[in-house]
Amino acid sequence: MGKFSIVQYFREQWKTLPICSGDLGSKAVMVVGSNVGIGLEASVHFARMKPRSLFTTCRDEEKCERTREVLMERAGDDGTGITSLLLDLSSFDSVRAFAATFTADARSDYGLNVLVANAGAFVQRYTRTDDDWEVMFQVNYLSMVLLSILMLPHLVKVSNSESPSRLVVVSSFGHHFGVGKLKSAAQWKGVLETINDKEFCNGADRYNVTKLLQVMFVRELASRLPSPTPVVACTVQPGFCRSNLFRDLDDKWYARTFVSLASVLFSARTPEQGSRALVHAAVGDDELAMHGRYLSSCQVTEEDDYIFTPEGKALSGRLWIETIDTLSKVDGRVPDIVKQYLRVD
Repeated sequence: MGKFSIVQYFREQWKTLPICSGDLGSKAVMVVGSNVGIGLEASVHFARMKPRSLFTTCRDEEKCERTREVLMERAGDDGTGITSLLLDLSSFDSVRAFAATFTADARSDYGLNVLVANAGAFVQRYTRTDDDWEVMFQVNYLSMVLLSILMLPHLVKVSNSESPSRLVVVSSFGHHFGVGKLKSAAQWKGVLETINDKEFCNGADRYNVTKLLQVMFVRELASRLPSPTPVVACTVQPGFCRSNLFRDLDDKWYARTFVSLASVLFSARTPEQGSRALVHAAVGDDELAMHGRYLSSCQVTEEDDYIFTPEGKALSGRLWIETIDTLSKVDGRVPDIVKQYLRVD
């Protein structure tokens, strides 16, 4: 079991990650959140492997078009197999519409081999979405889970015992720092309600909590998938990277200065270097060893100790139940998919 270690942190940050290559000509790959940073760089890597279909997502049409152009240019691709779709994880309606659009697309008949759930948000100031959830909580966790569940049938469709589909959720070593805010969870009336409350914690802590919830979700999902699994689900942390994640801080000179200094002091990776961890989790060898696990620097690594304690296991179970109940009210397809594809408690 794991705890955060500053020595191990620098050891991993200085490690050169492998660049996966190969032919994805028979595969369909989707990268959620792909217009900048590690999502864009991962998409470039995938595009160079010439998948049958590469689906990328962005929050507005202009970014969608620009992302497709960048991928065509950098991968030397004519764009025939590249589709950039509109998806805003801060809106449940957008997630539901996206899933419906993808299902209606003729290419969805061939299924989806890889889903990389990369999109994330960091917002220091407490902000609620139109769905009345704190924005990081919805983007990083609730909408990610909703999308993963709605895309599960497409992932299962093309899976086989020799080549199971893959769900890659991009988490963070920050999940270790989210544990402290969950120590009293046994006394909470509702897990989702408590985390959504303005008084629960500040922005940085809430971000770390959402990263911990992602790890818990993947473990719970993996435990409910049949054996042998049709979908290998894992979380991956790309390390500390220079990216646009902290763009919410751009209007604060002192925050920008802090992030810039931290990038130097903590040996931040480039987005391309960090993206290699995502690509490895999506197409690397020995995929069954990744199932339900947390990957760091392209290796299966222990999650935080708390997840394995009686308290952590109890919270994880409650979190799954509350999340599925909540999302079932958002989209009526959720309970049907859970019933059909997962083992029900």
